[in-house]
Amino acid sequence: MYFEDSDFSKALRYDKVVAKFANYYLLDDFFIIEVNEGEHFNWDKLNSLLDALRDHYGNHKALAYIANRVNSYSIDPVLWSYFDKDDSILVAASIVTYRDSSYMNANIEKQMAKIPLKRAHSLGEAINWVQYLKEFN
Repeated sequence: MYFEDSDFSKALRYDKVVAKFANYYLLDDFFIIEVNEGEHFNWDKLNSLLDALRDHYGNHKALAYIANRVNSYSIDPVLWSYFDKDDSILVAASIVTYRDSSYMNANIEKQMAKIPLKRAHSLGEAINWVQYLKEFN
């Protein structure tokens, strides 16, 4: 389910950013990204995303990340190595999958991530998990 089609979009305050390759939804302590169909999420797109996040939140905000994988796209799993750095603003992530193949890819990404990463079967499951992270309570 797309974020804007969910009840969460009506209940939560957010700003929407439309990029060439994805839509981002920027909330208080987390953001949701929905990458467009057929894209390949690589270093250039990650840097574009991080620039948008720093413009919105500043350089020192702790954030969680939700990848709402409603579309089929590829991602370079090595990107998770970026978030090992001390200057990373991401403290946790959740990948919402709607297909078995996406869930299997999320398993591989979980092995590469150094931050907590939850695989979820629904947007609600991911949002609820993020909202109760100790970093935000």
